[in-house]
Amino acid sequence: MKYLSFPLPPRTQAQHGFTLVELVVTLAIFAVLISLAMPDFSETVRQWRRDSATRALTSSLQLARSEAIKSTRKVMLCPSTTGTSCATGTEWRNGWIVFVDDGATDQAFNTGERILQATSAQSGIASLTSSANVEFLQFLPSGLMAAGSTSGAKTGATTFTVTPSGVTSATLVNKVAVSPVGRPTVTTVHP
Repeated sequence: MKYLSFPLPPRTQAQHGFTLVELVVTLAIFAVLISLAMPDFSETVRQWRRDSATRALTSSLQLARSEAIKSTRKVMLCPSTTGTSCATGTEWRNGWIVFVDDGATDQAFNTGERILQATSAQSGIASLTSSANVEFLQFLPSGLMAAGSTSGAKTGATTFTVTPSGVTSATLVNKVAVSPVGRPTVTTVHP
């Protein structure tokens, strides 16, 4: 029989956790991975904002066309900074409104006309411009569309260019082509 000696030797306890060196190395690797992924994430956010603004615009175009056909009245789409009146100019990124144009030929929002939709400013968008200086779109009861400006120039079609903020060489823009029959077509291209 073996006898135990006194005092008993101290028991070694298993240690749990990380050493300082392990923690520093792990944080350094994590920082490198984040720095590599950050540019891709920024580009993804730009694409998401560009596509979100494009969806909002195409949705408004489809609403205006369908409401014009359904109500057999002219429906207008114009840029708006307030959501209650049309703004002058060809920059649409600050918002737009869709309204029923009961005015005979004025192509402007008047008191008493019904606003169907007011879209606010699009965040993360550097510009949302129309081709040929288009300041409004008018949808007729037949479904046809006329694009024009307050100076009276009209065209049967227009193209909107949606450009996100912080454009780099890898950033793409959306082109929303609106045909004379009022149907939007979206393409994504290099600026």
